[in-house]
Amino acid sequence: MKITMALLFIWSLFSYNITSEKENGNKENIIISKFKHKKNASESDILWISQNDSTVFKKEEMMIHRPCSNPEFTIHYELLKPIDQAYYYIYNDKQQLISEEKYSKEYTYDGQTSKVGNFYNEKSYYYKRNGNLKTIHYMKDGRNDKVELYDNKKRLTEITYFDKKSSDKEKVEIYDKGKIEETRIYKSFDTYNTVKAN
Repeated sequence: MKITMALLFIWSLFSYNITSEKENGNKENIIISKFKHKKNASESDILWISQNDSTVFKKEEMMIHRPCSNPEFTIHYELLKPIDQAYYYIYNDKQQLISEEKYSKEYTYDGQTSKVGNFYNEKSYYYKRNGNLKTIHYMKDGRNDKVELYDNKKRLTEITYFDKKSSDKEKVEIYDKGKIEETRIYKSFDTYNTVKAN
């Protein structure tokens, strides 16, 4: 009886180790690191990376305090050693694409040069709790360009376009079942003309 119990105990420890290794292996598989070098000067280096890769991102957890609201917990990721003119595909811990963007050490727009390294042309993806795409936000020249909204069937429901200089709404396209229904052209913050689709 004692031998049987000892064997069961050893087997349970062995099974636990196998399970732990599998779980750790799954966590490691979530980290995406892939690199494609440019072949000539007109191309960009391309990187596929994960936010949870500590060799690529510095992760900071912080509380944001705003007047008249509860403190909000947020996580900030800082890209370590960015590569100038490289194109990044960035994934979260659920292996969802959250951003695709080109890094520039300096950028010139409208005659003004910024020497602060950043992603000036960016496409950010946001997801619903069920994992479906919710929103795509586009930035061009470091400014808001447009926002696309999607329904639960992954169909386009709305596109909002912004003025590059003021970031005010220029127009909103409303879609029904993926087809354009109307366009709202804004004159001011809350005043617009509606143009129905044919």
